[in-house]
Amino acid sequence: MNIRTMTAVAAVLAVAAVAGCGGGGGQSAAPQTTISGTVADGYLFRAEVFLDRNGNYQQDSGEPATTTDSNGGFSLAVTPGEEALYPVVVRAVGSNTYDMDAPAQPLTQGYILTAPRGMYGFISPISTLLREKYETGNYASVSDAMHEIRQQLGLTVLSTDDFVALSGPTNTTTRTEYQRVRDVAGAIADLMAGQISSDTAVNVNRYRYIMGRINLNLPQICFEATQSANPDVASMRTRYIGAIPGTFVNMTGMFRNMTTTTFWNLSGTTLVPRNRGGM
Repeated sequence: MNIRTMTAVAAVLAVAAVAGCGGGGGQSAAPQTTISGTVADGYLFRAEVFLDRNGNYQQDSGEPATTTDSNGGFSLAVTPGEEALYPVVVRAVGSNTYDMDAPAQPLTQGYILTAPRGMYGFISPISTLLREKYETGNYASVSDAMHEIRQQLGLTVLSTDDFVALSGPTNTTTRTEYQRVRDVAGAIADLMAGQISSDTAVNVNRYRYIMGRINLNLPQICFEATQSANPDVASMRTRYIGAIPGTFVNMTGMFRNMTTTTFWNLSGTTLVPRNRGGM
């Protein structure tokens, strides 16, 4: 057999091998990687989690999705690299999602949670606020936006940590601060519920307006949430969010960079918000 004949036979065999491996011409599945995290106000059970590729805060066809377990945990299969490009969004669904702080019955109203892209490890009302702050472009980095949130809450701890676990009895050093974060997160979730509906298409302008109002009044919300075991959320919603405009509103002013602002004053032995009527 000459060289030309041997080459032709080898080419035929190679084509046959490729066809055989393809299972009749099928294509191999795209590579996947798994990202994992936890969702909480209290840990949320049966919340829907998805990678939001187009930034509309709702799950569209083809976007990877899963649901949380009873510890608020999730694992989501995505194409490698996408986890750094797109944010993870959580849909707490009224009548189906359970807050494990009160697991006897499901949430009566749903809401949307999220986090800056790449920060899917712990998703909460605080990480939701962090994303909206940073995406205004008013902060040089996510760290700058986080620093301001710590100032607004009068804290030194990182409020993107798992405040549910860290507010437990095993944390003997910073438990009080993490309980503060947990109380505020609960109040924010209550303020969002029923106003940022997760049961219909999300109105992004409405959503960001509400988050802007929460940001603008965060020290006051923090004060009320931590002074009472049952803060009057309905009253807080009226005072701190108010009527929601029916047309587009530029929210940038509600997320202006105030990292050099003093948010709290000492009144006797109690820290109180510097401006009880808003910032």
